[in-house]
Amino acid sequence: MLEKEDPLIRLLKTKPDVLKLLGRVWDILYIEGRAPEVGKRRENFIIQLLRREFNLQINTPESSVERGWDFSVVIEKEERKYSLKTYEKQQGKPSPIKMAWNGFPSIEKARTLRFEHPILYILRDKKHNQIFVYLFEVSDLEELKKELGDNMWWIPSSGTNPRGFGIDAKVILILMQKAKQKGNFIFSTYPPIDVNKVVEDYWSEWYNMLKKLAMMDQPENP
Repeated sequence: MLEKEDPLIRLLKTKPDVLKLLGRVWDILYIEGRAPEVGKRRENFIIQLLRREFNLQINTPESSVERGWDFSVVIEKEERKYSLKTYEKQQGKPSPIKMAWNGFPSIEKARTLRFEHPILYILRDKKHNQIFVYLFEVSDLEELKKELGDNMWWIPSSGTNPRGFGIDAKVILILMQKAKQKGNFIFSTYPPIDVNKVVEDYWSEWYNMLKKLAMMDQPENP
């Protein structure tokens, strides 16, 4: 028997077409460049998608240092905070989830992490044109942390550029299965888009938007 679904996942299931939209926008967001900036552009779009497609009240942290959560949503008369992670499926499997960005890789720092908010994990499979959305609950994250110990964590090599630490890819697979068992999972196949055909329109609309905003408070020419 499935445990109670997360309210945000339940809401997403009422409008599966928004995942098709997200899949097509996902590729368009690469027009301005790739990692790491594209991840932030995806997150910004997802927050706006929730606002505009579901008419939700969304808040974001005032401080960039407050990394425990990325947005909060008032749903079913209750404010819920979520950590938002978006990734590309690599070689048919998920990548580690980065949980800390600052400082050199350290298992000691990983051991002190406490999960306080659920993770909304959104994965794109470019090869098969699919979007997957999972909700990893705090109870499952903390339970696996106790059960797996240091095996919970992905620590990049000290000789490489990446900093911080993350949840190991093998643990992500376990969390995916737990989310499915609880009904905290939704996916959609979307029609692919030929980004090359929209690049010129993208930059044209981008310029026009910035010009309009920049001149909004200026008097029109007589």
